[in-house]
Parts: sequence; structure tokens; C-alpha cells
Amino acid sequence: MAGVIDLEIPARRDHLALARLVVTAAAAVDGRLSDRRVDDLRLAVSEACANAVDALSRTDHPPPVALSIELSAEEIAVTITDRAGGFEPAAIDTIPGATEPERLRHERGLGIPLMRSLVDDVGFTRTDDGTAVRLAVRFDALT
Repeated sequence: MAGVIDLEIPARRDHLALARLVVTAAAAVDGRLSDRRVDDLRLAVSEACANAVDALSRTDHPPPVALSIELSAEEIAVTITDRAGGFEPAAIDTIPGATEPERLRHERGLGIPLMRSLVDDVGFTRTDDGTAVRLAVRFDALT
């Protein structure tokens, strides 16, 4: 099954559950992904959406967060786009390893490494007025 689902959610944390629900339903529609891989994608999308909401919360009248879910024969890809001015992913500090004492000083900043560990492909694209994060899970990857 191939297709695209486009969704916009208000830039509020209480709408993250809607994004998770729609992504879960799309990822599970034809049974090609294991429950674990669906959960991985749901968590990565939730983190990307939460980052977008946090970035947009700095504005007086935040625009919505846009999600585009693309199903193809090879993968499911979710693109989360905000209009919060953008950021440079390469400028983010490297997070120390889980067993390193310096890790205790990092309360935030774990979202991007988490996304990278959960899905097969993560990409960041700077848009005219924000950031688009693309998260993909391939159907042929080990489940």
C-alpha cells in the first residue's frame, strides 16, 4: 500500500498524542512492521514533534506543526516540519556515552541521538522558516 497522509497539529503538547495515534495507525496498516518497530517509529516521531512544539513555544502565535506520512513499497517515512526559525543539527553538542560520568550533566539534548537509534534514517532539512525532520523505517530492515 502506498500513499501520503498530511496532518497539521496545533503547537501544543496536548496534541502530541494525536500525532502518535495517526503515525501508529499508518505504520501498522498492512502488518509489514513488527510491533516493536511501530513503537520505535512512534517514539521517534513523538520526540521530533515535541522538539518542534518546544521551538514554536517561543513565539506569540505559534503556527501548527506539519506532519507528512509517506508509505511506499520500501519504507514508511514521517516528515515533521516546524516554522520556528530552524537550527543547525551539526552545532549540537555531542552527548557523552551512557556510562560516562559527564552524562549526568545532560538533562536535555538526548532527542536527536534517540531518534537516530530508533529509526533507519534520520534527516534534517532547513526550510525557509524552520526545520523539517524526516524519520524513516524500511520494511526490509530487521524487525
